[in-house]
Amino acid sequence: MKVLVGLSGGVDSAVAASYLIEAGYEVGGAYMRMCDGGGKMSDSTDARKVAELLQIPFYELDMRDVFREEVLNYFTGSYRAGLTPNPCVRCNEKLKFGAFLKAAEALGYDRIATGHYARISKGEDGLYRLQKADNREKDQSYFLYHLTQEQLSKSIFPLEGVDKEQIREKARNLGIHVAEKKDSQDICFVEQGKYIEFIENFTGEASAPGDFVDTQGNVIGHHKGIERYTIGQRKGVETAFGRPLYVVSKDAESRRVVMGEHADLMTDVLHAARVTLHPAYESRIQAGNFACIGRHRYGQKDIPVRVSFDGDFLKVQFDTPQRAVTPGQIVVLYDGDIVVGGGEIC
Repeated sequence: MKVLVGLSGGVDSAVAASYLIEAGYEVGGAYMRMCDGGGKMSDSTDARKVAELLQIPFYELDMRDVFREEVLNYFTGSYRAGLTPNPCVRCNEKLKFGAFLKAAEALGYDRIATGHYARISKGEDGLYRLQKADNREKDQSYFLYHLTQEQLSKSIFPLEGVDKEQIREKARNLGIHVAEKKDSQDICFVEQGKYIEFIENFTGEASAPGDFVDTQGNVIGHHKGIERYTIGQRKGVETAFGRPLYVVSKDAESRRVVMGEHADLMTDVLHAARVTLHPAYESRIQAGNFACIGRHRYGQKDIPVRVSFDGDFLKVQFDTPQRAVTPGQIVVLYDGDIVVGGGEIC
């Protein structure tokens, strides 16, 4: 079987490729160029060196147009609409398991592989299931909830049961030069967390100022743009209100940022759009009141929820009130360690 590995220039994907070679697959490596210029997106040289060391074919795929259309426009448009998006989820959906899979098939490969920490299994019903990685601290199933049956059937995660130190040790033993390379900790296309600067440069438009208001609608201050704030934020709000206040909501049309007490951040229900559900669970959720586990942000502990449909939206009811549920972020549902599905919080 021929497998094309997405080589990012980091140690995870490099070791993933080495495991596949040892398992007997016919392996190729590909780097997806998503942006122009240097910085975090200049890892193609590292990826090429890994392919040369492993003695596998190497391809550099030009994904700049689709990345701009599907990720950068989504990212900047969401912030301008008052949302807090998750571009990594979008990138996985549209590029790493979308455009990349198509490119791999066009090159004659049967499967794709990445350095993600997650598991894929096939049930007795013939359906594929995405599951949490054995390494719970590194688990990335949250970012992959949208994978379709076709994508799951054609994807391999070689690192599903391996911890990071094992990966680095493997890389050292193989002489892979990126063995000690640090993991990326932020959005790859935004330099050092400079979100506002990126949005303004990309769109060519400065952030529009507006008002801070209290929960009754009274103007209590002024801000430099709703893109600068997210739900639950207190630190970094330049205006002094005389008491602790938090961002509880934003209105893109009026450019208003609503400030409130900590209690105003709590909710026991959310609605989600752009929903993806595993086929084995669709009817159970349609029936209503389906009990499972939910996470409304990455890295969050499992929270008991009950799920149903409210019109076209997925309704997620928490057993206990949750703080700062944020529009634009992703809610992901689990049955044990199996990904049930998820959607974009609205």
